[in-house]
Amino acid sequence: MREKKLNGIRLMAQKLGVSTATISRALSPETSHLVKEERRKEILELADKMRYRPNPGARLIQRGVGSTIGVLIPGDEDVFFSEFYGRFLGGMIQATKDSESEVRINALTHETGNILEELRHIGLGCSGLVYAGLPLSTDDMDEISNYHSPLILLSSVIPIDYPIKNVNCHVLGVDNYGGAVAAAKYIAKQGHQRIGLIVGPEESRDFSERTKGYLNGLKKAKISMPDDMIFSASYDQESGRAGCEYFMGQKQMPTALICASDNIAFGALDFAKEHGLKCPKDVSIIGFDDGPWAMACTPKLTTLRQPMGTLTARAVEILMQSVADPEADYRQHVNLDTILNIRDSTRFVVNK
Repeated sequence: MREKKLNGIRLMAQKLGVSTATISRALSPETSHLVKEERRKEILELADKMRYRPNPGARLIQRGVGSTIGVLIPGDEDVFFSEFYGRFLGGMIQATKDSESEVRINALTHETGNILEELRHIGLGCSGLVYAGLPLSTDDMDEISNYHSPLILLSSVIPIDYPIKNVNCHVLGVDNYGGAVAAAKYIAKQGHQRIGLIVGPEESRDFSERTKGYLNGLKKAKISMPDDMIFSASYDQESGRAGCEYFMGQKQMPTALICASDNIAFGALDFAKEHGLKCPKDVSIIGFDDGPWAMACTPKLTTLRQPMGTLTARAVEILMQSVADPEADYRQHVNLDTILNIRDSTRFVVNK
């Protein structure tokens, strides 16, 4: 094992015309700062292209013994309180608990350098990476195309106008559009004609796909959606409260509110209760996510379930396949189905 490590370092040293000591320092988190920035970038780039891993534990992966999966998430202070990231990280841990693999969480701020440098630096100690961090720009996507080691991007981080087919790594996500179409059709079949949408930020790929799905689903149901029936905000409960307040201020309150996330739905539900509206008697409310709180609220929330367990299990499976055959040049672009779970927050109405 020792000889293989030295051969790898010596090969890089030969290619770059530097000493093996310089290579070793650049590849170690404890000593990388001792190597000049430009030289360090060259070494990391070459290590990435060679898929070289200085971590002895990581080398065992190719023999099927163990692995380290790096998960990159936003560096926000409250990220661990987020329902999505809580379920996502819990799913990653669950997906690896019966294997020799482990999950390493890395919080990113994009303040330590460009995205490619961050991936190469973090990827040194990992067999593969799952990027679920801050939304990426088109420039970031172009940079990532130069990353050669196993990498999965969640589709939610990819720019809206960047075609998934052009992404040069694995992509894993859920069918936001199809799920939203199903939700809209369901509400229409329940007899609702006056429907309000509370949607998330337009720059988010997930929320953009959901909005398109809601609108097209209602269009297929022959329900028109004037601009004043769409309320755009963020993705949190305050957005749901503000959206519900907006619709209550109209001459006629919608009989149903379709929300782009469960958090938005929770906010709308709370605001309606506080102002004398009963759900679903006065207004039906539907969400999107189906985390644990969807079953804990009153009434229980009708919502679209993101299959987080399946998503994280696929992420681990895809990375292990990539590691097992490092020479394989293939990309998996996976789009998992969502599931509409009908509960107590929606009901059939009779139009008079």
